[in-house]
Amino acid sequence: PDTHANQTAYPQQSGQKPGLGFPICRIVGVTCLSSGAVLDAAMGDYKGKGSGEQALLRTLLDIFESGDVMLGDAFYGTYFLLAELQLRGVDALFEQHGARKRSTDFRLGKKLGSRDHLITLTKPKIRPQWMTPEQYGSAPDTLTIRELEVGGKTLVTTMTCPNTTPKSALKDLYKHRWQVELDIRNIKT
Repeated sequence: PDTHANQTAYPQQSGQKPGLGFPICRIVGVTCLSSGAVLDAAMGDYKGKGSGEQALLRTLLDIFESGDVMLGDAFYGTYFLLAELQLRGVDALFEQHGARKRSTDFRLGKKLGSRDHLITLTKPKIRPQWMTPEQYGSAPDTLTIRELEVGGKTLVTTMTCPNTTPKSALKDLYKHRWQVELDIRNIKT
């Protein structure tokens, strides 16, 4: 509700005139693909240090267990999240981040099929501010991931074996992710 306490904790967007907007917060949730149940969620400020979706997601990572698969949008396909998920035995499937998508070259890496290959990512040279020096030091120097194009989208995944997880299975899995997105939009409205 538009109360003074909520406006203080979750200020409205700066482009809105006072009294014309509602408090804004950021929410990240983990939902079960098979049941649609919300397994956990984190809420934070709309803007400011530690309020981004990545920061909120990091507070939820303990919900994942070895053998799980995390599906998400292009915002989540970062080096350090992929490394952390691999460390936990959790596979990931994300749309390729826009900046990275522009540099994807399927002629490079180990070819698995048409517009499907393995590439090796190198750990960023600069430690993110949110990460401790110990966390940065323990992150692997390289990651092998799979990039593939399906339905006009470039996906990235830690599921690197085309025999275990064929391109068609990854396409279907990512398509199901969008159904969850639509369900969440219905919940939000």
